[in-house]
Amino acid sequence: MAALVAGCGSRPAVDVGRALFDDPTVSSAASNPFKCSTCHETGASPTKQLPGYTMHDVAVRQAWWGGTVQTLLDATNQCIYNFMRGNPLAADDDKGRALFVYLQSLSPDASADTLPLTVVQNIVDVPSGDAGNGKKIWDESCGNCHGAPHTGDGRLSDAVSLVPDDSIQAHGTDPKTGARPVVIEKVRHGKFFNVGGNMPLFSVEAMSDAQLGDVLAYLEQFGLPPSQ
Repeated sequence: MAALVAGCGSRPAVDVGRALFDDPTVSSAASNPFKCSTCHETGASPTKQLPGYTMHDVAVRQAWWGGTVQTLLDATNQCIYNFMRGNPLAADDDKGRALFVYLQSLSPDASADTLPLTVVQNIVDVPSGDAGNGKKIWDESCGNCHGAPHTGDGRLSDAVSLVPDDSIQAHGTDPKTGARPVVIEKVRHGKFFNVGGNMPLFSVEAMSDAQLGDVLAYLEQFGLPPSQ
């Protein structure tokens, strides 16, 4: 980390890093709509339900991605490569150096525990729950990228899918292979396990099955097939 604490040009590195955290150009992909702040908050007590953990104390965790990644650089590049579709940052890259200085500034403790990350690979149907609570969850998490259901109003870019319309059009309404299981699969593990796209995943810690069921109930108002 010490090698990453130099400044970047005439601006302090921490200021450059703070700006990059909220800028999609942290990725080299021109088509990338995501920012670090799309999925991560920075405070000790998060106020939204986002797919990623807060960045508070991120630089002093013992490991990342549920203990499967051993360096902060590799953890950052998981996001940049898999979700932002960019080239991985090198340790001597100016953007990487500035971003890490900023992340270090968010990490006042001497160390922090590795946070769990439980990814559901073999998904099953989730019973529908409370549509009212599902709307609340959608508005503060899913809608952050997808905008409003059906219309997409407020979505990050035209490249982000309309939910549930695009899923229904592409996959139909079959209870085993149609839009409902596809939506669950996207939420649970995003692009991983040979699923297309580049959606960040919601681990069990980020969204419980009960909360996911609430979201599904809300989307049923826009044509998502109900649980069978």
